[in-house]
Amino acid sequence: MTKTCLYDKVQSMMKDTIKELIKYSQLIAAQDLVLGSSGNISLKSGKDMLIKASGLCMSEAQSADFLKVALKNLAYKSKKLKPSCEAKMHAICYAMRPDINCVIHTHPLYATTLVSCAIKPRLISPEFILSIGSELKIVEYVCPGTEKLAEKVGQAVKNSDIVYLKNHGLLAVGKTLKEAYTRTLLAEQMAKMQIIAQLLGKNLKGLSAVQSKKLLAHLQGK
Repeated sequence: MTKTCLYDKVQSMMKDTIKELIKYSQLIAAQDLVLGSSGNISLKSGKDMLIKASGLCMSEAQSADFLKVALKNLAYKSKKLKPSCEAKMHAICYAMRPDINCVIHTHPLYATTLVSCAIKPRLISPEFILSIGSELKIVEYVCPGTEKLAEKVGQAVKNSDIVYLKNHGLLAVGKTLKEAYTRTLLAEQMAKMQIIAQLLGKNLKGLSAVQSKKLLAHLQGK
């Protein structure tokens, strides 16, 4: 393959990647998982990541809104835009989880409300366990965009695909954008069910550790 053909192939792949980022950015906004310019999304690309620029709305995402940022030192070339203030948090997630390719950080109403009220999310349905597993991590409030928050999330994400951030939001990781997006939707749905049950004066029980283990074993054919 000539250098020209290789360059064209890389450029085509980059365009497809950005199309995916735009697609899921708009889906996130359409589901009211973010407001205004809040939230951020990234996709790993070799030693770099493509991440939403700071101050831009997901609902209006365009190709130029995503910056190529080095995972090692967060270097980037744009002079007009700067990466999301949570770029360090995304980079640490990739460092801690070599198996993932994307990170989605949102501000979902119900999930954020639940953990901010010091109520632990419950594993209500098989779908939740199958998509996310039985490990749920909650990080106490830390100022957004800081090194300290990035470090705390990095530790939490080592053993969990979902991290709840008190008084802040939710972070989901996955091998694909679809996987991370689905996990975000499920976390918000489960939180909504839990809050509705409490408003009805009912105690919505989650699946126990034993039930979760049996479910996973059954599906794995053990």
